[in-house]
Amino acid sequence: MKVITGQFDFIPEYDLRSICPLEEMLLFDIETTGLKKETTQLYLIGCAYYEEGAFHYRQYLTENVRDEAEALEQFLDFAKDYRVLLHFNGDGFDIPYLQYKCEYYETDSDLSGFESFDIYKYVRSARNLLGLNSLSQKSLEVFLGVSREDQLQGGLLIPVYYDYEKTWDPQKEALLLLHNHDDLLGMLKILPALAYGDLFQTNVQFDHLEETSGTAVLSYRLLHRVPRSVTRTFRIKMKSISLCLTAEEDGKLCETPGIVVRLTGDNLQILLPIQETTGRVPLENVADYYYLPAEDRVIHKDLAQFLDRSRKVRATRKNCFLKKEGRFIPHISHISDPEFYLEDCGKIPFADWDALLDSLNSTEDEACGSAQKRMDSFARAVLHYIQAH
Repeated sequence: MKVITGQFDFIPEYDLRSICPLEEMLLFDIETTGLKKETTQLYLIGCAYYEEGAFHYRQYLTENVRDEAEALEQFLDFAKDYRVLLHFNGDGFDIPYLQYKCEYYETDSDLSGFESFDIYKYVRSARNLLGLNSLSQKSLEVFLGVSREDQLQGGLLIPVYYDYEKTWDPQKEALLLLHNHDDLLGMLKILPALAYGDLFQTNVQFDHLEETSGTAVLSYRLLHRVPRSVTRTFRIKMKSISLCLTAEEDGKLCETPGIVVRLTGDNLQILLPIQETTGRVPLENVADYYYLPAEDRVIHKDLAQFLDRSRKVRATRKNCFLKKEGRFIPHISHISDPEFYLEDCGKIPFADWDALLDSLNSTEDEACGSAQKRMDSFARAVLHYIQAH
């Protein structure tokens, strides 16, 4: 068995201390001759750790199947000084695989005492937002512009290892080590993608809102800077119309259907179309109201009793609502009271845009604070919608 050590000339642009102190974190990745742990061989364990201001790595390479137990035990002995295991999809493969090998070889220790942080699980909630068909480590590397020297898939290295077992060919050894090395380094380089997962795992904080070219722009502060700007449009389903907003793309204004979500630096923006029209507030207890056809409005029965029968009819759900002329924005969370509905816009609720501006600009701390909390809830609702669709 061989142990290879080295140092990475790279520090992630993401504050890993939000997970745990750097000195308590161990990144790891394994290489095997297949996916089925009962019938395949563990031939390489790589790990990376932070020490004296830099990330270092260790690789445990087996030269034949007889080295498997020793490689596992040496890795466990080194790992015992760390608290958190950081990995990519390790909860689904690496950890169960190693646990099985621990039981098979009856090792003195195993991985049960470690905390686990799976990069894949944390980032996958942002998959729709990022527009990725695949969420493999390599797809994230490509998305973030991470380059690697290794060009081989793990499966293609299985016959390379079998040949290495027989020949100990240094060129084949270099291929095996390079792949694992670049997996570890790539894992470090995609860590800034955790900022996208933060959107769905932690709270964003409302900052301000503004209006530009008939579009409401809601801005929020993020916990971490995103490594790459992202702009996505999510269509709002309507009965017969499509809401459009004016969004800026490549410096040009264009009409865009639906809600636009934009991530840049440490800022999240949600762009919503402002509709200038008549808003309707449905009234409960329809039986308590009468509709006045000539005036196209409803009044309570206590007042209607004083009107001639020719001027009134019993209200129905189709006409039992209060009306207001104004400017409205669609939403999927309760950000205003009352909620309005627009003709031909189905069950999509709308908020009174000008009333919302007034509440956020209020000099009364309670009113302003309540409005800001509703704006935070709105962002969470939009992100939840994106995650589900």
